[in-house]
Amino acid sequence: MGPLNWIIAILGVLYLITWFFQQTPLQNFLNFCCWSKARAGNLRPIAAQAQQDELNQLYSILYTPRVSIESRSVTMPSNGYSGLTFVSSIEALTIDLPGAEPGSAYLELALIGDPVDSQAYSALFKNSPTNNFLPPTPWRDMAPHWLPSSTCMWIPAKEGQGLRLSGPFNTEPGVLDSKPRTISLRLRYRTPLTALLGANSFIGGERGVAFTLSNNAGVIILRDDPTPELDRAPFYRLGEGYPNAIYLQPEEKP
Repeated sequence: MGPLNWIIAILGVLYLITWFFQQTPLQNFLNFCCWSKARAGNLRPIAAQAQQDELNQLYSILYTPRVSIESRSVTMPSNGYSGLTFVSSIEALTIDLPGAEPGSAYLELALIGDPVDSQAYSALFKNSPTNNFLPPTPWRDMAPHWLPSSTCMWIPAKEGQGLRLSGPFNTEPGVLDSKPRTISLRLRYRTPLTALLGANSFIGGERGVAFTLSNNAGVIILRDDPTPELDRAPFYRLGEGYPNAIYLQPEEKP
Protein backbone atom coordinates (compact mmCIF):
# COMPACT_ATOMS: atom_id res chain seq x y z
CA MET A 1 0.00 0.00 0.00
CA GLY A 2 1.46 3.34 -1.10
CA PRO A 3 1.73 6.50 1.06
CA LEU A 4 -1.40 8.01 -0.51
CA ASN A 5 -3.44 4.91 0.27
CA TRP A 6 -2.19 4.96 3.87
CA ILE A 7 -3.24 8.59 4.22
CA ILE A 8 -6.70 7.83 2.80
CA ALA A 9 -7.08 4.85 5.15
CA ILE A 10 -6.03 6.88 8.20
CA LEU A 11 -8.42 9.71 7.28
CA GLY A 12 -11.21 7.15 6.88
CA VAL A 13 -10.56 5.71 10.33
CA LEU A 14 -10.47 9.20 11.87
CA TYR A 15 -13.77 10.02 10.17
CA LEU A 16 -15.41 6.87 11.53
CA ILE A 17 -14.13 7.60 15.05
CA THR A 18 -15.39 11.20 14.88
CA TRP A 19 -18.76 10.06 13.49
CA PHE A 20 -19.15 7.45 16.23
CA PHE A 21 -18.50 9.86 19.09
CA GLN A 22 -20.81 12.48 17.61
CA GLN A 23 -23.75 10.09 17.69
CA THR A 24 -26.35 10.66 20.37
CA PRO A 25 -27.34 7.72 22.59
CA LEU A 26 -30.59 7.42 20.62
CA GLN A 27 -28.74 7.37 17.29
CA ASN A 28 -26.39 4.69 18.58
CA PHE A 29 -29.35 2.63 19.79
CA LEU A 30 -31.15 2.89 16.44
CA ASN A 31 -27.97 1.97 14.58
CA PHE A 32 -27.17 -1.15 16.59
CA CYS A 33 -30.39 -2.44 18.23
CA CYS A 34 -31.82 -5.83 17.27
CA TRP A 35 -34.28 -4.18 14.84
CA SER A 36 -31.66 -2.01 13.11
CA LYS A 37 -30.76 -2.18 9.43
CA ALA A 38 -27.21 -3.16 10.42
CA ARG A 39 -28.54 -6.38 11.96
CA ALA A 40 -31.25 -7.06 9.39
CA GLY A 41 -29.16 -9.75 7.72
CA ASN A 42 -29.32 -11.93 10.82
CA LEU A 43 -32.56 -13.89 10.38
CA ARG A 44 -32.29 -15.89 13.59
CA PRO A 45 -35.20 -15.38 16.03
CA ILE A 46 -34.63 -12.72 18.68
CA ALA A 47 -35.17 -13.98 22.21
CA ALA A 48 -38.06 -12.32 24.03
CA GLN A 49 -35.79 -11.27 26.91
CA ALA A 50 -33.33 -9.67 24.49
CA GLN A 51 -36.17 -7.67 22.93
CA GLN A 52 -37.41 -6.59 26.36
CA ASP A 53 -33.89 -5.58 27.44
CA GLU A 54 -33.49 -3.40 24.37
CA LEU A 55 -36.93 -1.86 24.90
CA ASN A 56 -35.95 -1.04 28.49
CA GLN A 57 -32.76 0.55 27.16
CA LEU A 58 -34.84 2.66 24.76
CA TYR A 59 -37.19 3.74 27.56
CA SER A 60 -34.17 4.76 29.63
CA ILE A 61 -32.79 6.86 26.77
CA LEU A 62 -36.13 8.59 26.21
CA TYR A 63 -37.47 8.98 29.75
CA THR A 64 -34.61 8.99 32.28
CA PRO A 65 -35.03 12.10 34.47
CA ARG A 66 -32.43 14.82 34.06
CA VAL A 67 -31.11 16.76 37.05
CA SER A 68 -29.06 19.94 37.36
CA ILE A 69 -28.06 22.40 40.07
CA GLU A 70 -27.16 26.02 40.56
CA SER A 71 -24.24 26.35 42.97
CA ARG A 72 -21.62 28.81 44.12
CA SER A 73 -18.43 29.02 46.17
CA VAL A 74 -17.66 31.91 48.54
CA THR A 75 -14.78 32.87 50.84
CA MET A 76 -15.51 32.71 54.56
CA PRO A 77 -13.46 33.37 57.74
CA SER A 78 -11.93 30.28 59.34
CA ASN A 79 -9.67 29.24 62.20
CA GLY A 80 -6.99 27.95 59.81
CA TYR A 81 -3.57 29.44 59.09
CA SER A 82 -4.84 31.69 56.30
CA GLY A 83 -7.93 32.76 58.22
CA LEU A 84 -10.04 32.05 55.14
CA THR A 85 -11.76 29.06 53.61
CA PHE A 86 -13.80 28.39 50.49
CA VAL A 87 -17.34 27.24 51.20
CA SER A 88 -19.56 25.89 48.42
CA SER A 89 -23.31 25.60 48.50
CA ILE A 90 -26.10 24.36 46.26
CA GLU A 91 -28.52 27.18 45.57
CA ALA A 92 -31.20 25.37 43.56
CA LEU A 93 -32.15 21.99 42.09
CA THR A 94 -33.96 21.25 38.82
CA ILE A 95 -35.51 17.90 37.86
CA ASP A 96 -36.75 17.30 34.30
CA LEU A 97 -39.27 14.51 33.76
CA PRO A 98 -39.35 13.69 30.01
CA GLY A 99 -42.78 12.71 28.73
CA ALA A 100 -44.55 13.64 31.97
CA GLU A 101 -48.14 14.90 31.88
CA PRO A 102 -50.10 16.37 34.82
CA GLY A 103 -52.52 13.83 36.23
CA SER A 104 -50.76 10.80 34.77
CA ALA A 105 -47.06 10.98 35.66
CA TYR A 106 -45.88 9.29 38.84
CA LEU A 107 -42.70 10.10 40.75
CA GLU A 108 -41.22 8.93 44.02
CA LEU A 109 -38.55 11.31 45.33
CA ALA A 110 -35.94 10.72 48.04
CA LEU A 111 -33.64 13.69 48.67
CA ILE A 112 -30.89 14.18 51.25
CA GLY A 113 -28.32 16.92 51.82
CA ASP A 114 -25.71 18.15 54.30
CA PRO A 115 -26.59 21.68 55.50
CA VAL A 116 -25.33 22.87 58.88
CA ASP A 117 -27.61 21.56 61.63
CA SER A 118 -28.61 24.60 63.70
CA GLN A 119 -29.36 22.79 66.97
CA ALA A 120 -26.28 20.56 66.84
CA TYR A 121 -24.12 23.58 65.99
CA SER A 122 -25.52 25.56 68.92
CA ALA A 123 -24.89 22.67 71.33
CA LEU A 124 -21.36 22.21 70.02
CA PHE A 125 -20.64 25.93 70.32
CA LYS A 126 -21.83 26.01 73.94
CA ASN A 127 -20.03 22.87 75.08
CA SER A 128 -16.75 23.03 73.16
CA PRO A 129 -13.76 24.34 75.17
CA THR A 130 -12.33 25.98 72.03
CA ASN A 131 -13.67 27.45 68.82
CA ASN A 132 -11.54 25.12 66.72
CA PHE A 133 -14.32 22.85 65.44
CA LEU A 134 -16.23 22.30 62.25
CA PRO A 135 -19.97 22.98 62.03
CA PRO A 136 -21.91 19.68 62.09
CA THR A 137 -23.32 18.76 58.69
CA PRO A 138 -25.05 15.37 59.06
CA TRP A 139 -27.07 13.98 56.17
CA ARG A 140 -30.74 14.82 56.54
CA ASP A 141 -34.00 14.55 54.63
CA MET A 142 -34.19 17.66 52.42
CA ALA A 143 -37.46 16.97 50.57
CA PRO A 144 -39.68 18.71 53.19
CA HIS A 145 -37.49 21.81 52.90
CA TRP A 146 -37.19 21.83 49.09
CA LEU A 147 -40.59 20.71 47.80
CA PRO A 148 -42.67 23.57 49.31
CA SER A 149 -40.45 26.14 47.58
CA SER A 150 -40.43 24.30 44.24
CA THR A 151 -42.41 25.20 41.15
CA CYS A 152 -43.58 23.02 38.27
CA MET A 153 -43.52 24.14 34.65
CA TRP A 154 -43.48 22.64 31.19
CA ILE A 155 -40.07 21.81 29.74
CA PRO A 156 -39.41 24.36 26.96
CA ALA A 157 -40.25 22.89 23.55
CA LYS A 158 -36.69 23.29 22.27
CA GLU A 159 -35.43 21.16 25.18
CA GLY A 160 -37.95 18.33 24.88
CA GLN A 161 -41.37 17.52 26.28
CA GLY A 162 -42.52 16.92 29.83
CA LEU A 163 -42.51 18.61 33.23
CA ARG A 164 -39.76 20.52 35.02
CA LEU A 165 -39.66 20.67 38.81
CA SER A 166 -37.27 23.29 40.17
CA GLY A 167 -36.75 25.17 43.39
CA PRO A 168 -34.20 26.83 45.68
CA PHE A 169 -32.62 25.60 48.88
CA ASN A 170 -33.09 28.05 51.75
CA THR A 171 -31.69 28.46 55.23
CA GLU A 172 -34.18 28.15 58.10
CA PRO A 173 -33.55 29.87 61.46
CA GLY A 174 -33.17 27.34 64.23
CA VAL A 175 -33.15 24.42 61.77
CA LEU A 176 -30.72 24.92 58.88
CA ASP A 177 -27.82 27.35 59.26
CA SER A 178 -26.64 26.86 55.68
CA LYS A 179 -27.58 25.48 52.31
CA PRO A 180 -26.30 21.98 51.46
CA ARG A 181 -22.88 21.52 49.92
CA THR A 182 -23.81 18.12 48.50
CA ILE A 183 -27.14 16.48 47.77
CA SER A 184 -28.11 12.96 46.74
CA LEU A 185 -31.46 11.93 45.33
CA ARG A 186 -33.22 8.86 44.04
CA LEU A 187 -36.04 9.15 41.51
CA ARG A 188 -38.49 6.34 40.81
CA TYR A 189 -40.35 7.64 37.78
CA ARG A 190 -42.84 6.08 35.42
CA THR A 191 -45.18 7.25 32.70
CA PRO A 192 -48.43 5.61 31.47
CA LEU A 193 -46.71 4.84 28.16
CA THR A 194 -43.90 2.79 29.67
CA ALA A 195 -46.36 0.91 31.88
CA LEU A 196 -48.60 0.21 28.87
CA LEU A 197 -45.69 -1.14 26.82
CA GLY A 198 -44.56 -3.51 29.54
CA ALA A 199 -41.45 -1.71 30.75
CA ASN A 200 -39.99 -2.14 34.22
CA SER A 201 -42.05 -0.51 36.96
CA PHE A 202 -39.71 2.49 37.03
CA ILE A 203 -37.27 4.00 34.57
CA GLY A 204 -33.91 2.48 35.50
CA GLY A 205 -35.39 -0.58 37.21
CA GLU A 206 -37.07 -1.20 40.55
CA ARG A 207 -34.66 1.15 42.37
CA GLY A 208 -35.07 3.90 39.80
CA VAL A 209 -32.14 6.23 39.14
CA ALA A 210 -29.91 7.97 41.69
CA PHE A 211 -27.59 10.97 41.55
CA THR A 212 -25.22 12.88 43.78
CA LEU A 213 -24.55 16.55 43.04
CA SER A 214 -22.09 19.14 44.33
CA ASN A 215 -20.43 22.37 43.28
CA ASN A 216 -17.06 20.66 42.80
CA ALA A 217 -18.06 17.38 41.15
CA GLY A 218 -21.22 18.44 39.31
CA VAL A 219 -23.72 15.66 38.57
CA ILE A 220 -22.64 12.06 39.21
CA ILE A 221 -24.94 9.17 38.28
CA LEU A 222 -24.97 6.44 40.94
CA ARG A 223 -25.47 3.17 39.13
CA ASP A 224 -24.82 0.16 41.37
CA ASP A 225 -22.95 2.18 43.99
CA PRO A 226 -23.96 1.55 47.61
CA THR A 227 -26.11 4.39 48.96
CA PRO A 228 -26.72 3.62 52.65
CA GLU A 229 -27.66 7.18 53.68
CA LEU A 230 -29.95 7.67 50.69
CA ASP A 231 -31.58 4.28 51.26
CA ARG A 232 -32.67 5.44 54.72
CA ALA A 233 -34.42 8.52 53.35
CA PRO A 234 -38.22 8.38 52.95
CA PHE A 235 -39.84 8.55 49.52
CA TYR A 236 -42.32 11.32 48.72
CA ARG A 237 -44.94 10.29 46.20
CA LEU A 238 -45.87 12.84 43.57
CA GLY A 239 -48.76 11.86 41.35
CA GLU A 240 -52.51 11.98 40.93
CA GLY A 241 -54.28 10.80 44.07
CA TYR A 242 -51.35 11.45 46.41
CA PRO A 243 -50.97 14.35 48.87
CA ASN A 244 -47.99 15.78 46.98
CA ALA A 245 -49.72 15.73 43.57
CA ILE A 246 -49.84 19.54 43.61
CA TYR A 247 -46.09 19.66 43.00
CA LEU A 248 -46.56 18.13 39.53
CA GLN A 249 -49.14 20.68 38.41
CA PRO A 250 -47.56 23.28 36.08
CA GLU A 251 -48.44 26.90 36.73
CA GLU A 252 -48.77 27.69 33.03
CA LYS A 253 -50.30 26.07 29.98
CA PRO A 254 -48.01 24.37 27.43
